[in-house]
Amino acid sequence: MTTAVIAASLLSAAGVVHVYWAAGGRAGFDAAVPHVAGKRLFMPGRAITFAIACGLFALALLVLWRDGIIVLPLPFTLARYSVPLLALVFLARAIGDFRHVGWSKRVRDSRFARLDDVLYAPLCLVLAICFAIVGSG
Repeated sequence: MTTAVIAASLLSAAGVVHVYWAAGGRAGFDAAVPHVAGKRLFMPGRAITFAIACGLFALALLVLWRDGIIVLPLPFTLARYSVPLLALVFLARAIGDFRHVGWSKRVRDSRFARLDDVLYAPLCLVLAICFAIVGSG
């Protein structure tokens, strides 16, 4: 299995979860949003959640395109430059904002914070590495 396929699989799985939430599913939803003092920082609506799902699927296609696994009718320069840039974006998400997300967060007393430490941030780091590998090829 190639690095691009691993990244695309992870992104697609996350996309499917977001489609589930956009369709009204609630399992795991509360743990996917940062909390402060027991309250969500924001409440993403169904349209935003679906847009995120579409973005995740688009990123899966992008990394597959950059690796030559699929062909898209767009200028390849888009893939050539965006994949390494996205590696930095995923790395930044893993590191965090020094407040609510990533390993640098200060707020650590919620289910989201615990899952962020053991699942969300490591996933972003894995995606950053995958995008860096694919982007360097």
